[in-house]
Amino acid sequence: MSAPVSLRRQRGLSMFWVAIGSALLALAALAALFSMRYERNLFAEGAATVAAKAGASDAAQAVATAKAAVATAAGAPDGALRRCVVNGKTIVSNSDEDCKVSNPTSKKIDIVIPKGVVAPKKPVQEAPAPTSHPATDKIIEKQLQ
Repeated sequence: MSAPVSLRRQRGLSMFWVAIGSALLALAALAALFSMRYERNLFAEGAATVAAKAGASDAAQAVATAKAAVATAAGAPDGALRRCVVNGKTIVSNSDEDCKVSNPTSKKIDIVIPKGVVAPKKPVQEAPAPTSHPATDKIIEKQLQ
């Protein structure tokens, strides 16, 4: 009898790491789907939470304060429509209580009223030139009689 054939180990990723990678990919896909369905951005909320824990909230607070100062200096009109995220929900409001200028997610909405599709105007047609002269036609009729 010959010696048993030795089995070589498989090189590359093991089934364990493939399963872990697939689970992480599925988790990210589920988070994206939930974000779309409930109109929330779970990735941005998670990044904000991590940034707050890392101490980057001071920088974000400074940016928000600077934006608010610029908006008040520019004379932002009261009653303008603004879109912002409050408690994970996207809100469109024209009151300052709901979407404050100091909110970093607050953005002014510029309303554009479209006129729709307008058909091009047809050019004005000029009257066609007469094919004959009335005076000549009368002379011919008199001669034929």
